Amino acid sequence: MKIILLKPGDEELLLRAESAFNSDAPSPTRCAMLLREPSYVMVVALTDDDDVMGRIYGNILHRYSATDLLLYEVDVAEAHQRKGVGHAMLEYLKGLCEKRSYSEMWVLTELDNDAGNAVYKSAGGVLENSPANMYVFTIVKR
Repeated sequence: MKIILLKPGDEELLLRAESAFNSDAPSPTRCAMLLREPSYVMVVALTDDDDVMGRIYGNILHRYSATDLLLYEVDVAEAHQRKGVGHAMLEYLKGLCEKRSYSEMWVLTELDNDAGNAVYKSAGGVLENSPANMYVFTIVKR
């Protein structure tokens, strides 16, 4: 298994990884924009034959007192689940956060996401059980 931190020039790999998990994958133009964005982070796990096994993307959050990495989506292809792919990608990102001196790496997930909760716990994540509601504000295009 290879884990790759995507950078500008990896637009085709970003598109392949997103297409593996989403029917509405971004356009090549948007892929290029994302990879130029300094706050965007994406890692992809590949087989030795360069097939997509999984991907994680997130955003760097610069808070007043520290910098964190918020993981937005964590996905592993069904054929590669329960083989350590998610755990390996999380470990890679933990190392990246340590190298960059980030304070925390965190992810939100549903209570009934058994697979997600298991991999986050096995990779050393600590469940905070914070009683929080998430409010989403849809921005209407004019």
